[in-house]
Amino acid sequence: MHPLSIFPGLFTYELIAPLLLRLAVGLYIIYLGKNRYKKTFGPASLIYILAGIFLVLGFYTQIVALIGVIVLIFDFFVDKEKTDISQEKSALYILAGIIFLSLLFTGPGFLALDLPL
Repeated sequence: MHPLSIFPGLFTYELIAPLLLRLAVGLYIIYLGKNRYKKTFGPASLIYILAGIFLVLGFYTQIVALIGVIVLIFDFFVDKEKTDISQEKSALYILAGIIFLSLLFTGPGFLALDLPL
């Protein structure tokens, strides 16, 4: 059966998409944790940094994605109460949350330390 796609040969590399999403959101979360660590030291900054490292390595990806969604929602509402956040920052929160949910459902992808069950 031929799927309805312009480039059906690219489906061979379907495990690269979660890898790219995992790396992008992992590096973004490490960046957020580093900035938060510079401002105020706290457990939230360590959670961000550890979650980012785990995502980049692909270690416990689905658990970290669930934790990431919860932390992002909490952080979004805390930032919204403290200051008026820009549209760009809120868009980044939404995109990171969608990537976390995608990783929760699809798994870690290629080059991950998670073992398939």
